[in-house]
Amino acid sequence: MERQQTLTVKPKVLMTRGQEVPVEVKAEVPQLLLKKDYRYGIRVYYKTDKGTQDHVGSLPFDFGEYNFEAGKAFLQRSFSFPYTPSKARGQLMAQGVLTNPKGKMRYTKPVALAPGIRTTPNLVKHAFGAAYVPGEYKNESNEPLTFTIYFDQGLATLKHGFGNNLQLLDDFILSNKKTKVVEILGTHSPDAEETTARNLASRRAVALERYIKQKFDTESYVNDTKNVKFKVRSLQQNWDAFLGRVQTSALPKEQVNEILEIVNGEGSFSEKEALLQKLPSFEYLEMYVYPVLRYAEVSVDYIPNPRKDYEIYLTARKIVENKLGTDALSPEEMQYAATLTPLLAEKKKMYEVAVATHMQWRALNNLGMIYLEQAQKELKPKVKKGLLENAILNFRYAAHRQPTAQLFYNLAIAHHQHGDYLEALHSYNYSVKLGGPLPVLQQVFTDKAALELEVGQYDDAAGSLAYAGDGYAAQYNRALLYFLKENYEDAAKLAQKVLGLQPNDATTHYLLAVMGARTKNEQQLTEHLKKAVQADAELAGKAIEDLEFIDYHKTPAFNSAFQK
Repeated sequence: MERQQTLTVKPKVLMTRGQEVPVEVKAEVPQLLLKKDYRYGIRVYYKTDKGTQDHVGSLPFDFGEYNFEAGKAFLQRSFSFPYTPSKARGQLMAQGVLTNPKGKMRYTKPVALAPGIRTTPNLVKHAFGAAYVPGEYKNESNEPLTFTIYFDQGLATLKHGFGNNLQLLDDFILSNKKTKVVEILGTHSPDAEETTARNLASRRAVALERYIKQKFDTESYVNDTKNVKFKVRSLQQNWDAFLGRVQTSALPKEQVNEILEIVNGEGSFSEKEALLQKLPSFEYLEMYVYPVLRYAEVSVDYIPNPRKDYEIYLTARKIVENKLGTDALSPEEMQYAATLTPLLAEKKKMYEVAVATHMQWRALNNLGMIYLEQAQKELKPKVKKGLLENAILNFRYAAHRQPTAQLFYNLAIAHHQHGDYLEALHSYNYSVKLGGPLPVLQQVFTDKAALELEVGQYDDAAGSLAYAGDGYAAQYNRALLYFLKENYEDAAKLAQKVLGLQPNDATTHYLLAVMGARTKNEQQLTEHLKKAVQADAELAGKAIEDLEFIDYHKTPAFNSAFQK
């Protein structure tokens, strides 16, 4: 029977896309096989080189399921199956099954459709720019504290939740610092729902004033509303905050200039917002800028009580050694003490005490950083997983208490490394919405794009890379994306730019060698595979097993790359 059927598969050599391996199988069989009361189908499965089998799908030639072409019945189906490293070597197989009216089955001889799985799409690079928050204890006496409280669209209702600074404001009130002045500024975003809501900015400011006064009266033993001066104001239909966000966004300069031209031009507030909706950048504005303009800002002028560094450090050591109680230092002093020691073990203990007693965002973030660094050095998967989970826990608490681009970026990185891709994507997006220094936002977009490449969302990755800047990882991932879209000419040009930044980067040389194999450019294959192996000897073993080079394994072009 197998001689009478024709099977074709695309691609001819399988390749991962994200965590899956997509494949399209077409079967053509003569009409004679499709007898009345008989059933014929083809089972498609993947067989590893160790003999294990995974069912991929089936092509059932049942009535109504197939079409005719040139006198033959044909059926075409697309499948995908999960990829694991153990499946890299193997074969995609197919076997026909003919069932007679009595249920008896006859099987065709299994046929190999495609050899193994190419994993070149997995050669993704990351920026992973997680960062400690430096101690700011010395600066407390110079500037007021500022808290930005976010609201849902069109509402002036306060709530504790994801990415809201309300918990941080609560922590400050409970710290019982003598407060002199509280200034509150209410704002709104430019969209119609916010601008047409009556006195929305003012209602947000008033809601926050009432909240703080109630907290002072019921939970503070140092401050009361009679002795604290409150200054409350609002900005209705004002572009200043919007322009500030746009100019610290990851938008290209030409798109920023288009926005500035509209906002600084003639027309009413609503007319300008309508013009913004027509810009190519509006999707970015709607997703990343507008949500973080729905806020009220609280500025608190208070009286600090600073100590000298050595006094803070020695007191912190005594607290860690249980020779003093945790109340010997304020929350800010305990967090600052951890920045005064270069010893990681001592730093960790101080942050652990700070977190256990005060749960403030700086200590939480920096303890999370210690766990993240330990996880990156850990070789045992189970221990590594536990360290990343501890990092995630601390980063999450820190980011919710102090929502900034960097803190949500830290959280996203920990989720990403832990394999929580949906949570990581959520945190990457929220980091961008919060805005911040351009280098940080570009790193966020670089790693967001890397994640999208890893899960096979290539169009989304292209969108993220548009805002990722010209850093090393961003340039490399652009080259990889062009490669995956089979634009080898532009991929090679970008890869050469990466080598301009990192001349000895093994992965970039390896990718260029693969491009050489794809385009039948033996000189490129040899040159860059040789440099890749020189930079990273482990790539020699990968290249020998890599199906990208299957047509070259016995050629001088391939073998000369391993000669010293």
